[in-house]
Amino acid sequence: MKLNSQTCPKCGSIDSLIKNGKDKHHVQRYKCKQCLKTFIQNHSTTKHLHFSDYQIKKFIGYMIDDVTLEVIARNMNIDIKTVHYHRYLVFHALSTYQSSIRLTGTILIDETFVSIREKQFKIYRPDGKDIRGLSFNQLCIITMINLEGISVAKVSSRAMALPHHYIDLFNENVQYPKMFIHDGNTKQYQFMNQFPCEKINARKDVSMKYSTDMVDSYHSNIKRYLFKHAGFKLKNIQHYLNFFVYRQNYLASHHIKNIRQQISLKNEMSVDLLRRVKSVRKTINYETYLNDKGITDILENR
Repeated sequence: MKLNSQTCPKCGSIDSLIKNGKDKHHVQRYKCKQCLKTFIQNHSTTKHLHFSDYQIKKFIGYMIDDVTLEVIARNMNIDIKTVHYHRYLVFHALSTYQSSIRLTGTILIDETFVSIREKQFKIYRPDGKDIRGLSFNQLCIITMINLEGISVAKVSSRAMALPHHYIDLFNENVQYPKMFIHDGNTKQYQFMNQFPCEKINARKDVSMKYSTDMVDSYHSNIKRYLFKHAGFKLKNIQHYLNFFVYRQNYLASHHIKNIRQQISLKNEMSVDLLRRVKSVRKTINYETYLNDKGITDILENR
């Protein structure tokens, strides 16, 4: 590696790399004098980890059951970094999953919010204290779910989503809707008016026939799922949502009636995810894993 002609993969600065010792495997590390971050030059794919199909399937089973990464590493007797690699493989395999979802029939639409806790992305008041209420220190997650339980959930923006966010993110997911049930958020009207169907404001429904309870319960499940993985990097939240939506939709589309069916279905889900992972694992390398930006562009848009 010629240090004087290399670009930092972290910040993009040129001619700022110096040698910075070696890791435990005696691989040369480099440090950027601009951003002060260290890294190794490794373009090999993660297939070198030599996990058998049984091990990957077992790992996926732990993910389906919401087991934390630390517990997975301990139970499988592997390094925590290896667990992170394979979690990224599963996430990458589902990166385009929500683009294939088509919602029909009666669709409930709403949004929920997740607080931004990471200091580099937070906005503070002049006195240094946190901003209270709905602010740019919260991420907006727009969700849509039909009566069959098939859903989509995508991060749109900081604070309240704007009309174009609904159009840009969800036009591909809605197909032949019969009815929209919403909570009266005016930002949703421009999106819903694209479709010639009935729109019901559940808050103004005198008959009490329509409500947003189903999507509200869905939001509670999302919050509970994210809470189980507290401490994850916020830039990866869309990856977590993709996995959550995949799991929810897989279970919803098979009409589970008892625990035995649920256990059997989880095994089928593991097989399906294993097939997806095997199709992408040869295209992922260590540098791709390190440089995944996630939703950093949304977090930096202040």
